[in-house]
Amino acid sequence: MGLLINKHSDRVMETLDCIDIPALMLNADGKILSVNSAAENTFQYAHADIEGRDVSIILSRSRDVLEKNIEDPSVPVEENSRSFCGSCEAVCRKKNGDSFSAHISFIRQETGDRTLAVVQDVSERKRLVRRASQRTKELAVFNTFARILSSHMDTGSIIQETIEMLYTTMDADAAWLYLADDKTGEIFLKAQKGLDGGRESLRRLKPGESFNGKVFASGRPLVVKNASLDPRVRERETKRESMAGVPVLSRGNVLGVLGVASRKFDYFSAMDIQLLSNIGGQLAVAIENAKLIGQLQEKMSQIELTSELGGLINSSLSIGTIFRIMASEIKKLIGYDRASLLLYNEKEDSLLIFALDTNMKTVLKKGVKAPIEGTSAGWVVRNNRPWINYDLNSVKFSLDKRLFNEGIRSTISIPLYHDRILGVFNLDSTEPSKYSEQDLQILLPAAKHISIALENALLFEEISREKKEWEKTFDAITDMVWIEDGQQRVIRANETLLSKTGFPAAEMVGRRCDEILEVLDIRAACCLCEDTMTNKRPSFRELRGGGGNIYHFWAYPLIDDDGRLYAIVHYLKDVTSQKRLEQQLIRSERLASLGTLVAGIAHEINNPLGIIAGYSEALIDRAKDRSLLDLKEFEDFPEYLDTIHNEIFRCKGILKSLLDFARPSGGTFREIDINELIKEVILLVNHRAKRLSHNIEFRLNRDLPKICADPGSLRQLFMNIIINSLYFTPEGGNIVIVTDTDFDAGGKEVDTERIKVIIRDSGTGIPGDIIDKVFNPFFTTKPVGDGTGLGLAICHRIVEEHGGSIDVESEENNGTTFIIRLPANARDKNPCS
Repeated sequence: MGLLINKHSDRVMETLDCIDIPALMLNADGKILSVNSAAENTFQYAHADIEGRDVSIILSRSRDVLEKNIEDPSVPVEENSRSFCGSCEAVCRKKNGDSFSAHISFIRQETGDRTLAVVQDVSERKRLVRRASQRTKELAVFNTFARILSSHMDTGSIIQETIEMLYTTMDADAAWLYLADDKTGEIFLKAQKGLDGGRESLRRLKPGESFNGKVFASGRPLVVKNASLDPRVRERETKRESMAGVPVLSRGNVLGVLGVASRKFDYFSAMDIQLLSNIGGQLAVAIENAKLIGQLQEKMSQIELTSELGGLINSSLSIGTIFRIMASEIKKLIGYDRASLLLYNEKEDSLLIFALDTNMKTVLKKGVKAPIEGTSAGWVVRNNRPWINYDLNSVKFSLDKRLFNEGIRSTISIPLYHDRILGVFNLDSTEPSKYSEQDLQILLPAAKHISIALENALLFEEISREKKEWEKTFDAITDMVWIEDGQQRVIRANETLLSKTGFPAAEMVGRRCDEILEVLDIRAACCLCEDTMTNKRPSFRELRGGGGNIYHFWAYPLIDDDGRLYAIVHYLKDVTSQKRLEQQLIRSERLASLGTLVAGIAHEINNPLGIIAGYSEALIDRAKDRSLLDLKEFEDFPEYLDTIHNEIFRCKGILKSLLDFARPSGGTFREIDINELIKEVILLVNHRAKRLSHNIEFRLNRDLPKICADPGSLRQLFMNIIINSLYFTPEGGNIVIVTDTDFDAGGKEVDTERIKVIIRDSGTGIPGDIIDKVFNPFFTTKPVGDGTGLGLAICHRIVEEHGGSIDVESEENNGTTFIIRLPANARDKNPCS
């Protein structure tokens, strides 16, 4: 390349001209030997004007580079060309004084007598790089700022985040925001990053004072390239060299100053000012919005207080709750040290402190009565107007001194009125002149809602008392009662029904009538409320349960003022014991009447039977005469006479049974072991049981107490029942006899002084339609001639004579069970001593 430059320098210069690259040929002293046309055009010098002049007139730093290359032997030389190649950044000056940045490449021959300088204008590229850097910085700032604004933070946090963002993104050494104080007219430091926090003088500035004060006063941006020499910076509050500040403007009003600073000289450009102005404008919107929101919130708080009190208070019907809500909401706007709710008692013409909210020690506590006369609260009641005590030191009402003695200095009292005076709401403060007419503007609208809620609460309390009395009455009913709505869904049930069904109250609601009856094991063939719903009148049915229980069921319609049925009251009563008692009474009356009749008839019939029996015996004796026996016509007579004689004594046996049934046997009561007596009875019937292949099983409790009874009567009792069981049990059947103490259905011992005898068979059972008749006299299901119908009736009478009870349980084709309960001691009727 050096040879090329030496031999063909003109051609090289022309080649560079062709591609519009300025070139200069320099000698070893840095003098310009020649320039190409591109250089003449760029630097605006003619060839004659520039030839022989030093290169420094157009290239800065070029002389230093040339001298370094000439004197420094360590500069590398290309192998083939033996020429030096070097470059540098320089500022080029045109003839008219303009300058531009350029990249200079130097190519020197080995002899060092000539050097080619090639100039490449890079000012546009640098400008583009700076612009790209600035745009990158702006994008980073705006992206970060957008994130900050969309973060839903409060205004203070947004400001601080913005300052920290400018500090970081703009690579500044300090950033700050001053805001105007509307009251003093000064500006105060709202947020900062990198400032000297200890200098209190920088916290507040007057307009025109120092850098930030000047920006605020002028309302225009300000850039300081060298703060130490700039007279506009009277106090070096930042200890930085470059400063930039913009006013924070909103609709022409200066709200504050946004600024940044750097330790570098001339660091901030016009684009930085534009960036700060944009950020300041957005901050101004946020700050102005915050102010407007604050003012709006203050107004809205008053409206919200009224509306919230209206909503919250009306959602409760408790006076205590109303007071707590009222005091809590009002305290958000109006402070107090003591709040109280006084209810007016019209009958006594006095005020009662019903509720109190305070941390102060006071003798005027909840429940204390306050007189009307001599108190500001009493004046409010009398006049239905609010009252403000600005200073209790000069109080108008003598009894308000009690508040003064407790440390209260000012009060405000609001009447609570709705068609009548209900009471007074008081706010008390330890500060004099705490309350003003402005507070009344807040409290009076709220008092209207409070008065309505208080009236509703008082009415509700009265209704609640009546409701509780009704609920107690409803739950106290020992029979099962429930109420259904128009769709036959349960809406309420009393405690008796809940305990019988086992459902909790919450699970009972919504159930249907048939579900309840099914749980109670009550059979109902059709809708029990059909007649009530159709005809809107009470209806009645008698129902039977699975265990033989009998229920009376009533349905009563509830009809509104328009004649529409909206609910049905159901009343279910277990009348099993009552029915059994009625049957026992009827049976006892029948037995008493029948006994009287039987006793008379038996005596009347016994006499002719005795005569007939005597004559029959005489005829039987006479029929033994041989002469008569030889007669062919008489051969059947002895058989006839024996039949007549037997039937007569059979009739006498029946009459004896009737007499035994009609009157007590008059047997002797004594202590007996019921187990031993049952074994004796089994010995008498065992031959019949074996003949029928029946199995008799004993389950006897050996620890049973002895009972006081007539053994003969009990033998007859157990004999009749066991013989009945043998009769109605097919061959090969089972009869189980159990003795035990008496227990209820839950396994709990009912009475240790009672015993229970159970006789259970596997026979044909008793149909449900006749089971209630088995103890009736002369009722029998045996064929004619096999039974008189008196056996079980006599058993029933024997048990009653012993102060016990007898029950029967049976299902057709599934056996029968007789349950006999006897007292272990019957001394009240038949002493055993």
